[in-house]
Amino acid sequence: MAVEKERRVDNVNVKQRNIALVGIRIDDSGKEILKWALEEVAEEGDCVVVVHVCSTSYRALRSKSSLDRYLELYSEFCSSKKIELKGEVLKGNSVQGVLVKEAKRYNAMTIVVGVKNQRKLSLTLAKGCAKELPSTTDVLAIHRGNIVFRRSNHYQPPLAQKTSSEHSDGFSDKESELKPEESSVKSRELAETTGQEKRKISGRSLSLASVEVMDQKPGWPLLRTTSLATPMVHHQTRNISVVNWVMSLPERFPHHPNLSSQPSFCDKQLKDILKEINKWFSYDVLKIATSDFSSENMIGKGGCNEVYKGFLEDGKAIAVKILKPSVKEAVKEFVHEVSIISSLSHQNISPLIGVCVHYNDLISVYNLASKGSLEETLQGKHVLRWEERFKIAIGLGEALDYLHNQCSNPVIHRDVKSSNVLLSDEFEPQLSDFGLSIWGSKTCRYTIQRDVVGTFGYLAPEYFMYGKVSDKVDAYAFGVVLLELISGKTPISSDSLRGQESLVMWAKPMIEKGNAKELLDPNVSGIFDEDQFHKMVLAATHCLTRAATHRPNIREILKLLKGEDEVEKWVKKVEEDEDCFDDEVYPNLNTELHLSLAMLDVEDNDSVSVSSLERSNNSLFSSSSSSQELQP
Repeated sequence: MAVEKERRVDNVNVKQRNIALVGIRIDDSGKEILKWALEEVAEEGDCVVVVHVCSTSYRALRSKSSLDRYLELYSEFCSSKKIELKGEVLKGNSVQGVLVKEAKRYNAMTIVVGVKNQRKLSLTLAKGCAKELPSTTDVLAIHRGNIVFRRSNHYQPPLAQKTSSEHSDGFSDKESELKPEESSVKSRELAETTGQEKRKISGRSLSLASVEVMDQKPGWPLLRTTSLATPMVHHQTRNISVVNWVMSLPERFPHHPNLSSQPSFCDKQLKDILKEINKWFSYDVLKIATSDFSSENMIGKGGCNEVYKGFLEDGKAIAVKILKPSVKEAVKEFVHEVSIISSLSHQNISPLIGVCVHYNDLISVYNLASKGSLEETLQGKHVLRWEERFKIAIGLGEALDYLHNQCSNPVIHRDVKSSNVLLSDEFEPQLSDFGLSIWGSKTCRYTIQRDVVGTFGYLAPEYFMYGKVSDKVDAYAFGVVLLELISGKTPISSDSLRGQESLVMWAKPMIEKGNAKELLDPNVSGIFDEDQFHKMVLAATHCLTRAATHRPNIREILKLLKGEDEVEKWVKKVEEDEDCFDDEVYPNLNTELHLSLAMLDVEDNDSVSVSSLERSNNSLFSSSSSSQELQP
């Protein structure tokens, strides 16, 4: 029954059951949000508190009976699932303030809200709640049955942009009317789907550990999406902004069923994959290693994940990631990530060294990198010597060659970036975070993915625009990392001059004009090898070939870097590729679109960072990490 603000709410024993707070507007969108929360979040014995916020006492009084009738629609469903459903109509000038207060009062484990159904998915409410609520509270924003924001690693949609004149709650008593021309444009969701094939967000991104990042930085990961753009490159698209253009594109899979409705992952599959893990840790051992999971040892935190650094009895440094599933898909994601990483064995890939299951907690244990991530090193106080940079390039290339060509089942990483390259004391690189990885195909040139995941600044054009996935997307991202090693710059920078925000856009004209040496990081130290430099520039150039059909694979690039192929052959190939065009060579609009979406989050001061969906994965497994970036 709905109760007014002044009425005392029944006490809830939070120790015995979880509480989910759902903010709604009493309309069809509210029904959609509540239905999703009851089906996907609430479990048997849980309590779901539905909150509707009104700006005046008069409206609150009128809405009370409406909410009672509204909740009656779900009484039978809740009874069958043994879920307690209660409603509140509260008066308040700030929807966010009311929801935060109620979430704290109930000690809610999860809060679910909606978004504005406009061209831009406005997420100010969800972000604001995430900022004010403790990290133990999972904050989700739902739009058309999909998660478009989640406070954990990964999940801030790229189209989020705060404006002072609008509320992003999607259910406050005040509604903003869409202009006629706006209502005719179909809103596209660049969002996370929670039940993709294999593992779309193992923990990132659930990517090795989802982390709440309060500090923003450019280069944040793109969320999973159920609808991606089909090619629509017409001249008239130049007359609208790239953001509005991408939102008007039709869905690639308009008739595909909602994956969230598919059967849940079976417990037997979890048990089967865990049986294959050779190394098991006892919970007590991990408690001792992390000083009873003390806050001082926490290096990453998100809605479903907590990551701690620790030391085993033999002095070995470890990163302990604890997944506390709040939705059904979390177990499936965990299993997919573990199934891939446990099948890999290479000196340049960060290994899974063990697992632990403690009640409902799924725990994975990894090595803790002593030097942190490549991103931290390039942007930090330590200056990498040239020989170290070249060593990292070779090591990362060998890791990718192993994934693509030497595994019994090929693996596509999909999130190759400097923050996911961890460094040992000897600056030996290890590729980490397989939260977005998928099994590759031995027979198909590429596959089409309904979701686009990864990090802006590293996304290959064919993947970003059309969802085409092959090992070539990793090759493209490897080219961006090579440019980072050469220049010391970040992939996306808000501090650069207009037109130079993208590292690729900044570097390409210099390379084409024969001024490649202008790319070199002025802070580089050590003995500079000009031959190695030219090989790295040439390798990066080929990796960044816009058409995937003309882009070399990693093995070919590795041969170039190692000097196993003649440089002259590759120089000639660059000249030939300049005249090659096919259906995968995209207009300049693609680059403009990519950059514009990437910069949206940089300009949104209220966002909960997604600088790596961006969960600080990099940081997650590095001893020098700070709780930023992982994601995604």
